Amino acid sequence: MADDADAVAVVREVDDVETLKALSDPLRLAILRTMMSDVRASHRVKDIAGLLDQPTTRLYRHIKVLEAAGLIKVARTRMVSGIQESQYQVAQFALRLSHELLAAPGNAGELADAFAATLNDFRDRLVRDIISGRFQPEPEAGEKPDPLGPMVVALDRRLTPERATEFRSRLSALMEEFNRPDDEANAVVPVEFLLMFWAPKEPTAEPPA
Repeated sequence: MADDADAVAVVREVDDVETLKALSDPLRLAILRTMMSDVRASHRVKDIAGLLDQPTTRLYRHIKVLEAAGLIKVARTRMVSGIQESQYQVAQFALRLSHELLAAPGNAGELADAFAATLNDFRDRLVRDIISGRFQPEPEAGEKPDPLGPMVVALDRRLTPERATEFRSRLSALMEEFNRPDDEANAVVPVEFLLMFWAPKEPTAEPPA
């Protein structure tokens, strides 16, 4: 089976709890992220294991969970020493949680697990790059600014309903624009970015224990 980039969805909307659970493990997120770095390629499990510095045998169960959730798919198979080897491809360029999934009170535990796994995975990569020296700070005053220097922003403030709506809308439009597939030949700059926005509301039901 040949690679079929046209069959890869641009954005997968996650609207079921089982898929959410598949995303609630840091290692599965790391596997998915590694594969999504080149969505047109097919990946062997042992190659993914090498990139993640994990034993191949540890990855098979997680690969099957991702496949069952439709987050990855078998792109091709071949016989190697009498054993069928599968190569996998992601099924989407980006993921988005549906409004219904986020709004359902009964999904609070699963949402918390998925967000915790996402934050843990992002934290590990951030710490890795800081320790390795790849996280380069902004230059001193008077020095030429680095157009790709890191930007760290934390926002915790009150806005008018109109401004809060505008803020979220502009963030959403920005993500829609940059989630589109880029020119693969010139896409050589790795970018780490995590965006989370929420406007806390009074709970409509008792939170789960």
